[in-house]
Amino acid sequence: MNSQFRFGIIFCLFLIIAVLFAGCSEESSDTAVSTPVPTTAAGARYSPGDIIAKTDSGGETMLYVIKAYNPAKDEYERAWIYKNADGSWGHFIDQRTEWSDRAMVEKVYKAKVARVTLSAVPVVTLAAVTPVPTTLSGNSPTVIAITPSSAIKDATLSVVITGTNFQQDATPRLLQPGSMPVTGTGVIVTSTRIDCTFNLYNREAGRYNVIVVNPDGQSGTLQAAFTVGEAGPIITSVTPTALYINDTTQLVIYGQNFKEGVTVNLLKGGSTIPCTSPSSSGGTKITCDLDLNLERQSAVKAGDWDVKVLNIEGSQTGTWTRKVTISNATSTGS
Repeated sequence: MNSQFRFGIIFCLFLIIAVLFAGCSEESSDTAVSTPVPTTAAGARYSPGDIIAKTDSGGETMLYVIKAYNPAKDEYERAWIYKNADGSWGHFIDQRTEWSDRAMVEKVYKAKVARVTLSAVPVVTLAAVTPVPTTLSGNSPTVIAITPSSAIKDATLSVVITGTNFQQDATPRLLQPGSMPVTGTGVIVTSTRIDCTFNLYNREAGRYNVIVVNPDGQSGTLQAAFTVGEAGPIITSVTPTALYINDTTQLVIYGQNFKEGVTVNLLKGGSTIPCTSPSSSGGTKITCDLDLNLERQSAVKAGDWDVKVLNIEGSQTGTWTRKVTISNATSTGS
């Protein structure tokens, strides 16, 4: 009995182990079945023959056309297609194509504007243009000088350009490197002189080259010969205009284009009297302190004096020539 009992227990244990093993195998099988399978890319939006653009606006003379799609690489083959003379699409100018990522193409080129049958699109090779040789008709021009050689911004200025070998219909220009040239108008030409007008509206301040181009293409240049700058100071009135030796007074100057940091002087011959502590207000008024005491200002003497304003920025000057008169206490000198 004991042997049979032990055999039964062993058999039961065997059955239990077998059942547990079978359950684990089945669970492993279920896990393997539930593993996700990678998905394929979405279908291509465009097909061969579609002409694509960034917008529907039109007006382009060349666009991309889809030539093929490779689903394995998820790429489009595309090429430039051109409009015909009648405005229809199209023709190729060569056989070149390129492969590009489908998602990138569809993100950038969102519009299909036309469709063509690729087998019917011809390749039209552009004919090479043979340049026509220029026949030089003489010596190249030489630019010697321009008068006047400066102007304020936004001015319209008549100038005289002198030089040699100028031809009829020569074109005068002002050129600041990096900017569009200013072409002269109202041009009158002789072999050694050009009269013209330059419109400097909205032109940058700075140095300009003076260029003359003859009809045969030859040109001459005078480097950095013309200056466009800010407007210089203009004095319209001064008060007071009658002063006396040993006076100490405030001089008030009215006008235009006065900068901060101006200097003011009275001039007579080679003598200078400074007007100290100048202050500019709104660009139209300057006040400064004038000391005519002979002990402190040895240059002071009776007579008529010019008033000169110097803008430190650009070193531009303006002069009042109607005179400020300095007199002795009892009589007027000169």
